[in-house]
Amino acid sequence: MKRVAITGIGVIAPGSVGKNSLWENMVNGKVYTQKVKQFDCKDLRIQIAGEVENLQTDKFLKNRPGVKINNLRRVESLGLVASSMAIEDSGLSLDCFEGISLAIGMTMTNMMSPTLAEYLMEKQFLQNRSKANLDEVSAISPVSLASLMCRYFNLKKPIVRVFTNACAASNYSIAWGYDNIRAGRSEIALVGGVEALSLGAMLGFNRLLSLTPDFCRPFSKNRRGIVVSEGAAFLVLEELKRAQARNAHIYGEIRGYGLGVDAYHITSPRSDASGIIDSIQNALKASKIQPSEIDYVCAHGTGTPLNDKTEVKALKAVFGDNVPPTSSIKSMIGHTLGAAGAIGAVCSLLMMEKGEAMPTVNFEQKDAECDIDCIPNKSRKMKINTVISNAFAFGGNNSCVAFSKIG
Repeated sequence: MKRVAITGIGVIAPGSVGKNSLWENMVNGKVYTQKVKQFDCKDLRIQIAGEVENLQTDKFLKNRPGVKINNLRRVESLGLVASSMAIEDSGLSLDCFEGISLAIGMTMTNMMSPTLAEYLMEKQFLQNRSKANLDEVSAISPVSLASLMCRYFNLKKPIVRVFTNACAASNYSIAWGYDNIRAGRSEIALVGGVEALSLGAMLGFNRLLSLTPDFCRPFSKNRRGIVVSEGAAFLVLEELKRAQARNAHIYGEIRGYGLGVDAYHITSPRSDASGIIDSIQNALKASKIQPSEIDYVCAHGTGTPLNDKTEVKALKAVFGDNVPPTSSIKSMIGHTLGAAGAIGAVCSLLMMEKGEAMPTVNFEQKDAECDIDCIPNKSRKMKINTVISNAFAFGGNNSCVAFSKIG
């Protein structure tokens, strides 16, 4: 089977637009979560989130047939800018290919129940049949962003998939693109995830009582919950031999993945961590990697009491007493939901390339149930040749992707 290389990355996160600013901010442990500015949530118990501020769309995008950048919704701006950066970084022109694989992961963005969607469509027509806004109605669909990206990049006969399985979604999109390259279904894949902060997300997580009132503190004994956030990241994948033949910059290769749905509970992970254990072990098995070969773990690390200790339990089951150094980028940028796996992948690739691990910041107190090396508060220079990146989601959706440097 073909080996799959990553030759382009584009990323947007709170405080960062592009891989260079992301690296500088994250390796220096800067925190970009604060009181929400983009909409009114004064009546909510918790009003802290991660926001992308001052995104100048016109610096990265231009009007194209069927796409006017001044009319883009927030999720569209985030998705198009991040994917444009990834394509430019790869040095490829996607409209020269047929059958490109395009996969997007998302969670709250664009998602709406059929009942609510029907209500809004009915409201449009009942209010004024002659002026129903078809664009607003079609934007309800999770596939609307994929359709926009196909038009904007002039993709020819693309193979498209949209994953909406919560916070594991963009790891699923990476795995799907990897499979399509390996199987020869596509020469190029553009994969990733996007999430725009929404009042719906803030309301939902407030109701679940899973938000921290101040900072996200993964693995710290005084952790109190997540910080909802937004962002986007995309990766360009291609066959390794093809990338080498054109002298492309190669960030690394995807070695394999493990995906699973244990369906234990709508929000809580299994107490024995078996679903997470399976996803990590399956990723290692598919990658033909021994646990001892993993240099670093990019943790899901949400900062909730239950999720963090369950992830640690899984890591100990897989690695025994030799759990690799592990950190959570969510301590700095919050939980970007559908984009989390893709942003974690970008960070993992940059850490391999730079030979320095990003820290888990806001760490204050050791927890006997999370007694791993979480790279507390300060980045660490270290050998990083092979990593795993975890992303877990509601409903028992568990995912793990393994990346390595090209040897």
